[in-house]
Amino acid sequence: MSGLRLEHEFTHFRDLGGVQSLLRLHHAVDARHGVESTFCAFFEPPDCGVERVRGLGLTGFSSIHTARRRFRAAPPPTPDVVNYHNFWGLPFFADLDRAGRRMGLLHSHFPGLPGWLRHLRGLLDGVLCVSQPLLDLVRRELPELAGERSLWLPLPVAREQTEAAQPPLAGRPVVLGFAGRLSFTQKRVDRFPALVRELDGAGVNFRLEFLGEGPQAGWLRRQFAGDARVRFHGRLGGEAYWTVLRGWDAMVFVTDYEGLPLALLEGLSVGVLPVFPAVGSGGDAYAAGVSEEFLYPPGDVAAAAAALRNLVGMTEAGVRELRARAHALVKRHLGDGYAETFARHARAVAALPRISRASFPRVRLRPHTRVPFGILRRIWPGGFWRGVG
Repeated sequence: MSGLRLEHEFTHFRDLGGVQSLLRLHHAVDARHGVESTFCAFFEPPDCGVERVRGLGLTGFSSIHTARRRFRAAPPPTPDVVNYHNFWGLPFFADLDRAGRRMGLLHSHFPGLPGWLRHLRGLLDGVLCVSQPLLDLVRRELPELAGERSLWLPLPVAREQTEAAQPPLAGRPVVLGFAGRLSFTQKRVDRFPALVRELDGAGVNFRLEFLGEGPQAGWLRRQFAGDARVRFHGRLGGEAYWTVLRGWDAMVFVTDYEGLPLALLEGLSVGVLPVFPAVGSGGDAYAAGVSEEFLYPPGDVAAAAAALRNLVGMTEAGVRELRARAHALVKRHLGDGYAETFARHARAVAALPRISRASFPRVRLRPHTRVPFGILRRIWPGGFWRGVG
């Protein structure tokens, strides 16, 4: 079934973030794997200047009612499969998407997800998950998607082979990094000042570097104003990104929840060691697989600092062994496995008998569908997961 017509659905296409990186990868490589893909980015302008990408022009002042009206006015061109990234929009677009089959790609674990998944019963024919914990969760809450309808998807790392270029730690600062969105929500970058205080108290000689931008970038820069040990690279791409990443010894996460961070895998591929909170995400197993000491209690920056202090005290042979473990863990993510797995599963879902709803009763919109997104997100985030009727 080459030439499968598939539309990707998500909030943004051009923004900074792991999902956006993957959408841009799909845009570049889907055709090589027999998938004719188009994209609907709900919060991009109608003409965002990217071929095959249409936006709905939504903002925080828009509502589900607004979104449905705009989606109905510019529906996808009768795709074989519609793929909802993180299931965003599925509950209120499903009756309008004209899909032959519906699938979802779950990238993240976030508060409330287990209960919210139950509202998706009967709307999907298949699913892909970027980590085993997410896959287990989906199969438990959506049992109709067990077996061949759900699959683990190996996140892609844009490398063909692993490498490690870090010099010995002895006699120099340990270089720590954070790569991702500089935000309080989920990423909890507000914890970094406390982490730095713990590192100082432990006598760790370090440099700290940030790769990325976000709503709290200015706040974070102010916290470290005048501290020559802290550097902000901003948003980088291509070889400039990898050049910075290769210079790190360890990558520190202080997040509240995750799926499986792509930055973690990219770091592993170039020998960067992960210090990661035990939040029950796909990242837990990777950090523990390098060293159990690198998996620390969520929010406990003192424990994260202790893990880094122990790293600095290791022999060079011990550090090399940790980097070798990192390489072994990431090998299955190198090359073209992600795109091949996605395309194969999309074709399989298209060929399986349909189990998602193909017809819907007349919709009578509930009151929450007229609440602006910015308010709904604060007062009732579960409203995004409820059907409209």
